[in-house]
Amino acid sequence: SSSRPSDACRCNWIFSLPPCIMPRLSTSPAHLLLLLSLANVLAVEGGVTRQVQRPPAAVPLKHAEAQQRVRELSSRGKSGATGRTLAGTVDAAEDLVQQVHLGLGGTGEAVVTFTTWQRGLSSRVLFGQSGGALEQVAEGQVSTYTTRICPTNWFLRHPRMSTKEGNPDVSSEALARLVNTSRLGLPSSSLSYKFIAQASDAWNALEEGCTRYKNPLGYYQAPYIHTAVLNGLKPRTSYSYRPEVGNRTFSFTTPPVAGAIEEGKPLKLGVWGDVGITNVSFAVMQSVFASEPDVALLVGDYSYADGWSPKWETFGTLMEPLMSSVASLGIPGNHEISNGNYQGIDWLHRYPQPYRQSGSESPLFYSYETGPVHVLGLVGSYAPTDNATADQPSPQYLFAAEDLSKVDRRRTPWVLVMFHTPWYNSNENHYGEGLKHQWDMEELLYRHGVDVVLSGHVHSYERSHPVYRYEVDPCGPTHIVIGDAGNYEGPSNSWKEPQPAWSAFREASFGSGLLTVHNATHAQWDWQRIACVSRATDGDYYTWDGQLGSDGTDCSTEGDNSLQRAEPVDATMLVRDTTACSNRASAGRRLASPSVEMAVPFLV
Repeated sequence: SSSRPSDACRCNWIFSLPPCIMPRLSTSPAHLLLLLSLANVLAVEGGVTRQVQRPPAAVPLKHAEAQQRVRELSSRGKSGATGRTLAGTVDAAEDLVQQVHLGLGGTGEAVVTFTTWQRGLSSRVLFGQSGGALEQVAEGQVSTYTTRICPTNWFLRHPRMSTKEGNPDVSSEALARLVNTSRLGLPSSSLSYKFIAQASDAWNALEEGCTRYKNPLGYYQAPYIHTAVLNGLKPRTSYSYRPEVGNRTFSFTTPPVAGAIEEGKPLKLGVWGDVGITNVSFAVMQSVFASEPDVALLVGDYSYADGWSPKWETFGTLMEPLMSSVASLGIPGNHEISNGNYQGIDWLHRYPQPYRQSGSESPLFYSYETGPVHVLGLVGSYAPTDNATADQPSPQYLFAAEDLSKVDRRRTPWVLVMFHTPWYNSNENHYGEGLKHQWDMEELLYRHGVDVVLSGHVHSYERSHPVYRYEVDPCGPTHIVIGDAGNYEGPSNSWKEPQPAWSAFREASFGSGLLTVHNATHAQWDWQRIACVSRATDGDYYTWDGQLGSDGTDCSTEGDNSLQRAEPVDATMLVRDTTACSNRASAGRRLASPSVEMAVPFLV
């Protein structure tokens, strides 16, 4: 058992969710088991924060079973006031096409990406306005790639959120099957030969967390990844589409054109981060969908494959209901760049961003405009950030400076920046990791009147007051850390005390956010708790029963020492005052640029 607040916690729902959100959902594709014998992709099984009998540990679902759960979700029908329906997944198990998702390109474009396991299949996508024939054709391209198997994350062996009583995501037996090359019949004289007497020896046979480069079994082959650009799309219009070789038809609604502000039709941006493939992840995905966003923003750390690459396929399958029906923008996090030694290769192939369309030289940073919002996506701390004081300013800084200087605040008055590692974080976890990036670029963002900064990385939720250099400043950005979508590393539940003056709200439960931009001056921010988790009585890991936190019950995540730990929602109205804050005015009224000096280290 665990303690909970004595005061009642009323759940003021923002999203329309079923009372019990899909319990115990996780999977590993059957074809991957045949190819690599990589198993044991886990989900989080139940536990509650009260004195009750815990349910038994669940057995991880097979790929077909997971598809059946997603099929059941789709069969529930329409969601929300607009009648928007979850993506058609009824025949997913029999479909050659898998992991369908939508991105954004240039004006009037949407990017469809999907995978197949067979070579030579068409990359074309048929599309048309919903209710009509799919008469238009988008030609596509196909690629694939190979990565070295590098299960570098400690939590693959010791997950902090688990189904099988804390047993590992990656078993010694599965790893030994890859490390033990003697089973290939190689002669012992071959430098590729390796004999493993016991499965537990496989971990010690790795080289810096990776299979040896000379191991022919030590590489993962991705599926064929198809990408097609739908063009000529009208804003705020519903379209249907179907990959030519697939048997499922999907639908989506295009976001508003840049600069559009329509009475009674605010721009809605769903926000989530640090997702993974647990049952908490699946529940958070549903909450993002239920909020009916025009665009979904993912602030880094997608699959948590962490060098065990079949998890990328599981992520694409589990998140298809949302990602095939709502266009997404995203940025890479450390679990795309460094964990598993990926260097971003999986993310770059699978989740393309509109960098060329925004004048960027790198797919790791870009910008996009929709409605009254200009979005700037950065890789942040995972690339050089050196500013104009350096002998050679970084490409990331130069792009951000140029991009922000070109924003027309009369067209897109709201400026939103995304990067993974936060600057304003009062959690013990990842504290101060983004300082170099902050020293290099905080003045730039302030000078250009950035309104909101979205980050993840810390597995909790925190919102700041408008802030600049650790002082509350009405002309500074509101920083939002939302790395709480439910990955297997568990919650970041230990906060520094006392709560800093710049920190407005913090909680270590899991959830998602929604930014509703009404006009040029007012936007509503809402965070909704979806799950409270607690430690299992017989192990050092966290569990979730599939319901607590999503059903209005008062709860808090075990170990959360924040003052707001029992609050089910955080809601605030963001107001742009261009009279008081000239940095947020249109071009010509911005604050004059001061002489740029490297900021002295500051950390509170």
